[in-house]
Amino acid sequence: MGGHSTDFLNGGGKMGALMRAHDWLTSPLGVPAQWPDTLKSAVATCLNSRFPMVVWWGPQLIMLYNDAWQPILGETKHPHGLGRPGADSWPDTWPIVGQQFESALKGVASWSEDLLLASDRHGYMQECYFTYSHSPLIDATGKIVGVLTAVVETTARILTERRMRVLGALSKATIEATTGDVTIEETCQNLLDLLCSDNPDIPFAVQFIADESGHARLVAASQIDRALFPSSLSALSPDDVWGIVNVLKTRALRIIERSPEPRFALPGGSWPEPTTQLVALPLLRKSPGNNLVGALLIGANSRLHLDSEYLDFLMLVAAELAGSISALRSIETEQRSARAKELLVRELQHRSRNLLAVVRSISERTRATSTSLDDYAGDFNGRLGALSRVQGLLSREESEAIGLDELVHMEMNSLGVTDSSDVSIGGPNLALPRDSVQMLSLALHELGTNSIKHGVLNGSGGTLEIRWKLASTDKPALRLEWSERRRKLAELVVSHRHGFGRTLLEQALPGQLGATTRFDLRPDGLQCVIELPVESAT
Repeated sequence: MGGHSTDFLNGGGKMGALMRAHDWLTSPLGVPAQWPDTLKSAVATCLNSRFPMVVWWGPQLIMLYNDAWQPILGETKHPHGLGRPGADSWPDTWPIVGQQFESALKGVASWSEDLLLASDRHGYMQECYFTYSHSPLIDATGKIVGVLTAVVETTARILTERRMRVLGALSKATIEATTGDVTIEETCQNLLDLLCSDNPDIPFAVQFIADESGHARLVAASQIDRALFPSSLSALSPDDVWGIVNVLKTRALRIIERSPEPRFALPGGSWPEPTTQLVALPLLRKSPGNNLVGALLIGANSRLHLDSEYLDFLMLVAAELAGSISALRSIETEQRSARAKELLVRELQHRSRNLLAVVRSISERTRATSTSLDDYAGDFNGRLGALSRVQGLLSREESEAIGLDELVHMEMNSLGVTDSSDVSIGGPNLALPRDSVQMLSLALHELGTNSIKHGVLNGSGGTLEIRWKLASTDKPALRLEWSERRRKLAELVVSHRHGFGRTLLEQALPGQLGATTRFDLRPDGLQCVIELPVESAT
């Protein structure tokens, strides 16, 4: 290798060919045949190594490198960096590596692992990481004449590990949110804050949630002013500059290559350079039918290219956020269902207790007023029948009204009483409050059965009128009148003196419903008037 031979440049792949064809008169090194033997030996070793290596020669650290190291330079530093001082080609990293070279030229080797060395390799400052060593290059006399560097770029691994940590943190936060007492909106904001926290890949993010109709509302924004974005959108809205409407329409990812907000630069997050690219993504859940749950707008890392790995990561983020929304919606639905069931159970328990209390009261009062077991059985069964019928009405949906006309006719029909020349039933169509239906049903049953036993409905002759209206008095009320006209009164007077019906009318109705009742026995018949406060009737 000594003398003026250039055989040391033989082979070496593309860089060997480039060195052989290079005009070395433009380089401080001069023609290769006259290079020192130490430089020739180092360059030959470098060119024939498949590991990325570079030789920095002399105090100017002239740069000579092999095929494996050439991609690290990028098109902005290769090939014109060949044979030139390193500081000329690497001004962006020299504040860091320059000090390491000075130490190596003094005989102190160095080792750096996964070091961030942002540099312009493709026309923009790029986030890149390297593991490398700087070793003093020593000639035969023991003099340090340069630096030998072995280097491997670890950018891809660093980015992958960082993105996996982000996805893991999102997943963990979503699981924690499902066990906490937070709203979907609060969870979305928390997840976006986590996503944008110290994360160069996502300097800012904005999230919309869509309903079943496709209408989307803004629910969260992190590291950017949410006032820049519309509060609501839909697929039918005019296209917006942020690409959200397009995503809602197509349910496909969209890249915006420039800032849609010209008044100021968009946040760059970890870097001083502003974000110039944005990615709008649909939030889709894996389910049949309408699987759109929202849209996500993300600012891109200004120091990275939006390659397939980067976009895959963003789509995984969108899938995680969509999954969190779906999970929380399912939990909210289950919680509402559980609360509804709990309320239903409580209501059933309450009604059951009340119903049992009514049955017990009916049993006791019927026993007290019955003269025989058959008499007791007949009256008790009749009253239980009235309770059963009204329970059917109360089992309806809360939104379905129970009318007084329906209640009166139901009770009269159960007794075989219908409108005829002797019986007249009528009044305006009024909806009853549910808490009054049961007591009014029992009252009508008692009036009807007593009339069948002792009044005008026993076949002895007479007329019955059942009328109701809204009475406008000092205390507006629903007024229900039961009027009987007959000839013989002796048995009627005795039967109504201390029976269950009188107790129900004169004590239970006022006590439970705040009603006023009047029960009059006259020479020509019977009149019962029930006035229910208007706030209890509609």
